[in-house]
Amino acid sequence: MAMTTVSERPRKKEEVGEALHDVDFQQLKIENAQFLETIEARNQDLIQLKLASGNTLQILNTYKSKLHRAVEMYICLGKEILLRKELLEKIDKETIQVEEDRAKAEASNKKLRKQLTEFRAPQVMMYLREKILNGEMEKTIKMWERKVEIAEMSLKGYRKAWDKMKTSNEQLQAICSPGK
Repeated sequence: MAMTTVSERPRKKEEVGEALHDVDFQQLKIENAQFLETIEARNQDLIQLKLASGNTLQILNTYKSKLHRAVEMYICLGKEILLRKELLEKIDKETIQVEEDRAKAEASNKKLRKQLTEFRAPQVMMYLREKILNGEMEKTIKMWERKVEIAEMSLKGYRKAWDKMKTSNEQLQAICSPGK
């Protein structure tokens, strides 16, 4: 509005036929300088806004990149969780099978030990036959005891693997759900 009045003023004076005086030129110079300062201030504001906009865009791009990496990690962890669940199911099945095998071996072992304790000394020929059978039974017992030991060691290994998987699963859950 001030600019309009300044530009209208010389026209009005010319219409009236008056010439511009030094005072009018000085006034115009002052107003022109004020407008230039205002324009410069606005340009500085515009530059600051452009810089702020650029910084904001850079921050936005950084967050987009972080979000993209987080989504990729989420997908990767989801796949890892599925794989671990499948492995856990497999270990559970194998543990059940080992427990069943151990129980069978233990029952057979008890049966053989009972037979061994009920043994009575027969006549010489019968004694020799029974001695041979007894030796075979003891071999069988030792074999079954060894199988039971192997089954128990296998069970311990599965339990350790299970505990390790459980710990690693808890760590994964802690990593995947930092807000909880």
